[in-house]
Amino acid sequence: MTQPPDLTAPESTAPESTGSDTRDTSLTVRAPAVAGFFYPDSPTDIDSTASALIDRARQHTAPSDSEAHPARAIIVPHAGWRYSGDLAALGWAYAARSRPRTTRIVLLGPTHRVAIRGIALPGADRFGTPAAMLNIPTRDILESTRTCVEPVHCDEDTHRDEHALEVQVPFITALFGDDVELVPLNVGEASPTAVADVIDALTSPTTLIAVSSDLSHYHTYDEARRIDQRTIDMIERGQYPVEPEQACGARPMNGLLEYAWRHSLTVTTLGSHNSGDVLGADTARVVGYAAFALTDEKD
Repeated sequence: MTQPPDLTAPESTAPESTGSDTRDTSLTVRAPAVAGFFYPDSPTDIDSTASALIDRARQHTAPSDSEAHPARAIIVPHAGWRYSGDLAALGWAYAARSRPRTTRIVLLGPTHRVAIRGIALPGADRFGTPAAMLNIPTRDILESTRTCVEPVHCDEDTHRDEHALEVQVPFITALFGDDVELVPLNVGEASPTAVADVIDALTSPTTLIAVSSDLSHYHTYDEARRIDQRTIDMIERGQYPVEPEQACGARPMNGLLEYAWRHSLTVTTLGSHNSGDVLGADTARVVGYAAFALTDEKD
């Protein structure tokens, strides 16, 4: 499997797209953009690698089934699987193990390639990888968020080359099946309140919320560890706003943290490391990663 020069680009500062196409895009597919770069490109390799990462995650010293509170939401990293696939698998495996039933996953991430205002679906019916595609309930999402301060709209351009959501799909299909609905949302310029309102509008007892975000970018190994630990402590305390310098997915993350505050959720760190911990990786300019679970301890 080949790797691109940079698997961990920070959030885009490119000119914003103003597209808001809400046409009926019947039978359209948001095509995979980063297969063979961030994760394998053959269906067999995608499935086997995701399964291996999940199997290792299940052996991690996370809470046992009897101790685990159901995950209302998770935060997982989105770099190439070589760097952060273990932590992404850890977050998804915890969610799958702790929840009695999941029929829809609302997945929010940042815009690395095409910046936007607001919160956008890709305007397609299906989203996935060469191994599997998931259905997107586009019409229902547009209607459910119609009265929000920042209604969800459709913007194909911001999703076309974005990796942050795509790299999560194989973990979703491996753990939740290919009949779970996916709501892939790119979050651009939007306030924590606007994002939290959308999350609230889309939440049900069988909905899992997930935010895709890495932590700091391009510091030395030791400096990144210091910066990221402060950010992790902040997230665990439910403090926000997290700044873009602390996490590339700061905007969706801040919305999730406001949602957590509204619903008195507890944030637990499942694991963390940075790209410098990978054998042979550069330690002069690293990217930080962590996985978190947000739970309601009354559940």
